[in-house]
Amino acid sequence: MPRGVIRSSLRQRRAAQWWTGRSGRLLLERAAEMLPPWIERLHADTVLQLGQPVFWNPLPSANTWVLLNDGFVCAADGYLQVYGRCDALPFGNLRFDLVVVPFCLTRMPDTKQILEECWRALRPEGHILIMDFNPSGSLGMLRRWHLWRRDRAWPWRQPFLPLTQLRRLLGDLGFSLRQGRYFQYTFPGLGHSAQWMELVGDRWWPAGANAYILLAQKRENSPTLVGAIPARKKKGLRKLATAPANLQLSVESDDD
Repeated sequence: MPRGVIRSSLRQRRAAQWWTGRSGRLLLERAAEMLPPWIERLHADTVLQLGQPVFWNPLPSANTWVLLNDGFVCAADGYLQVYGRCDALPFGNLRFDLVVVPFCLTRMPDTKQILEECWRALRPEGHILIMDFNPSGSLGMLRRWHLWRRDRAWPWRQPFLPLTQLRRLLGDLGFSLRQGRYFQYTFPGLGHSAQWMELVGDRWWPAGANAYILLAQKRENSPTLVGAIPARKKKGLRKLATAPANLQLSVESDDD
């Protein structure tokens, strides 16, 4: 085993197997369809991806794309791979324009610590793109059923992270929410024959999705210039600055 490689635990290996099953593959396929346009619009030169499971072939355009392997993955070719922990990133401050966090927060004991590390590694005005399981979706109900049966093979033991809790954590750290939506409504076991549920769920029951995606931006207060003449604030900007922090998540279509 190469130096610095983290040995996977039994639960991590079970989770890796889950992603190769029918439910995991359907979720990854939907994520792989959605994410590239989101990333392309950000024009990020340096990207950090935390762990499994989303891989693209080819990768979205970026000068540097680093995968942090925390023992949870067996990385595909094309990544610059670094071994380490998500709650103690082995990188200096202000290194990346974008941090992608795909389905990692649910399996971590300290979500806030990971988000703080992402904040530290991001450059000013950088972005964080988070995907995670939705507790109210069919996979959330399936998780509770497996735990009730005491199924040792089920990998997701910790509760799925609610979107409202994630938004609160990001706001407390100083992130500004930019965009978000729910996605992937197919019930486990139905397969591709139930793709019509994507259209129905997106319109009539968005909160019943199996996953969500959230984009936030790192905002830092600029230092006050002594003696500078204050500029006149535009009415529209003032209205945006005073908007309540608990705005509802906007659901967007794939036609953007």
